[in-house]
Amino acid sequence: MQLTDFTQFTGSCFNGEPASCACACPFGLDVRGFAEKCEKGRWNAAWKAYKTAVVFPAVVADLCPAPCREHCQRADLGGAVDIPGLEKAAIRFARKKAEGYNVPPRTQTVAVVGAGACGLSAALNLALKKYAVTVFDRLPGWGGSLRDDPRFGEYDEEFRFQFSAVKEGFCSFVFEHEVTEAELAPFDAVYFATGEGGFRLEGGKYFSGGPCAGWSLMEGIAMGPEASKVIEAFLMTGRADPILPHEHAAHCDRYVSHRGVEPAAPSETETEAGAMAEAARCMKCDCTDCIDSCIMLQHYRKKPHGLAREAYADSAAAPPIATQSLVRQTYSCTNCGRCNAVCPTNANLGAMFMLSRSDRFRRNTGPKAFHDFWLREMDFSAGEAAAALAPKGKETCSYAFFPGCRLGMSAPGLVKKAYRFLQEATGGDTGLMLGCCGVPALWAGDLERLQSNIDRLRGDWERLGKPTLVYACATCERTLREYLPEIPLVSLYRKMAEAGLQPAEPSFGEAAVFDPCAAREDSELRGAVRDLAAAAGTALTEIGGGSRCCGFGGHIQVPNPELFQRFGEEAAAGAEAPYVVYCINCREVFRTRGKECRHILETYFGSEEGPLPSILEKRHNALVLKQELLKEEWDVDFTPETQPWDALRLAIPDELREKMERTLVSVADLQEAVWHAETGGDKLIGDDGWRLASLVKSVVTYWVQYRPSGEGDENSFEVAAVYSHRMKWRGAEIR
Repeated sequence: MQLTDFTQFTGSCFNGEPASCACACPFGLDVRGFAEKCEKGRWNAAWKAYKTAVVFPAVVADLCPAPCREHCQRADLGGAVDIPGLEKAAIRFARKKAEGYNVPPRTQTVAVVGAGACGLSAALNLALKKYAVTVFDRLPGWGGSLRDDPRFGEYDEEFRFQFSAVKEGFCSFVFEHEVTEAELAPFDAVYFATGEGGFRLEGGKYFSGGPCAGWSLMEGIAMGPEASKVIEAFLMTGRADPILPHEHAAHCDRYVSHRGVEPAAPSETETEAGAMAEAARCMKCDCTDCIDSCIMLQHYRKKPHGLAREAYADSAAAPPIATQSLVRQTYSCTNCGRCNAVCPTNANLGAMFMLSRSDRFRRNTGPKAFHDFWLREMDFSAGEAAAALAPKGKETCSYAFFPGCRLGMSAPGLVKKAYRFLQEATGGDTGLMLGCCGVPALWAGDLERLQSNIDRLRGDWERLGKPTLVYACATCERTLREYLPEIPLVSLYRKMAEAGLQPAEPSFGEAAVFDPCAAREDSELRGAVRDLAAAAGTALTEIGGGSRCCGFGGHIQVPNPELFQRFGEEAAAGAEAPYVVYCINCREVFRTRGKECRHILETYFGSEEGPLPSILEKRHNALVLKQELLKEEWDVDFTPETQPWDALRLAIPDELREKMERTLVSVADLQEAVWHAETGGDKLIGDDGWRLASLVKSVVTYWVQYRPSGEGDENSFEVAAVYSHRMKWRGAEIR
């Protein structure tokens, strides 16, 4: 991986870059930092920052046309900040001291032709670096065009003050003199800062700036430090680079969001208190839209550009010599796409994190245990629980229902009723494709497994005659559109709305629609769900600021359970009204957090009563769904595979069951561990009769503390404790 592989996702981000006002400034003044110092009354620091940028503060503060104010984002919220007034306040209230550089004297000499403000700016910077500078001018003194200004006395005082920092012998002035080319020949470098039509010697040691280069007065002063750097580089290396003015007009249009900012009236800047109040009106404009919109980015407090560099560094890490620093955060991204949606320049941190995951998986440096459970669930859904059939008596079909894996696991009855609706709506021309879109592999970074699943889906689709897939899951739609763009798609909800389907039971009187992340850009899908909710008599409201991610995406539950909980809680708090949802995962997240919600399919096909199914029950539901649909619609028998440990009965306390669900430990894993331990496998037996057994599944080891129930039933056990971790336990190595 190259650095550009990661920075391509953040290259357009302007977080941390100059604000629009600073972009307009010919001096590149950090207006945010300057205003912050003024706001705090740190006048010495404010003056020093201003002086460093503009060279001659008193001159610039008085004469600069202040293009910064034209691009102040406070303009529509009470009026542009009086930045020139703050500049003058810093000059007025600071204890000023002209300071030089503690550097050794240089042997080279430099001539500056023109003692106007532009030439003086370059001469001052070179002299402070202890180059021997001689300034020539045909006028009787310095100042150039400013000598005719009524306030020249103040400007003259400013020039004298700044040059007072130059050590004796490093800057001399020759006035009332028309310098000749012969006089300039001995100098090691020459800088022309004359008016228009002045000297035109070019190349080699000759440099030019100011009006003779077509610059304005402010540009000329601003380029003094830059000219000194270019000349110094020439004296040290012989390389003569052009002196180019700052692109101060670029990026002035980079305005940022100011949601919730109240208008504020301007304050006078003549007093310290007034100037501090005016500085406080500065909104310190910086784009933080992605950070403000993402719980995960707020949690880790890292900026986009830094994240891209860290992701690249992780890709080049070679443990144990170099370690990875962005692991937990990489796997805490829900891939919701909100960062990209709110970014004014379309930066995409989610895509960058997904690239990092796939890179880690490919190099076998990622923590596979974070996604092991979900990959096994995907293999189950795409394997034993999968099916692809045309309608009975047909080899092909015009439509095929693809409900996705999770809907059938959590609410199999809704899948059956939805399929029968589609059969009726299409005149019996709807087939069935049970399976998984492959997004668990995508979120894990296992692109090989993802491609294998995509190839399998493509094969099933082609065998069914390339029908239009009717999807029920927005995540399935997004995945299929990206990896199988040749497949035509339509939402189940649009088909329901077009058919004028009537609700099976009363809906909420008032509710907010919670859109899943994958539907954010799908106006057709979102509109269909709203049409159905309205047709059911629900008065709909929208969630302020747009829907938040429920936290399910990206499978962050294992790597960051606390953040997973926070995602769900904040999403549930988006509106006081109950939620209408159309993602079965959102429904599960909200129900576990006590948020009243209902899947739109429940309104039209009837609610499925009872508590949320457990991990084991979800697998059972998927198999029973396949078994019943195949028998009832195709008269095909399907017998799910059984295991010898299925007969074990485990008495598990409710609190422990809840913990198991949170940590993604299935009762089936405990049954298997106990069965192996009781049929000749390893186990530890304590003096109190409790037994400890383990089970290694791929990269995760499950532990269970249990004992026989004492009821005379060899298949009945009590469970006291359960936990899992990423270590592999090898009994032969225990000492």
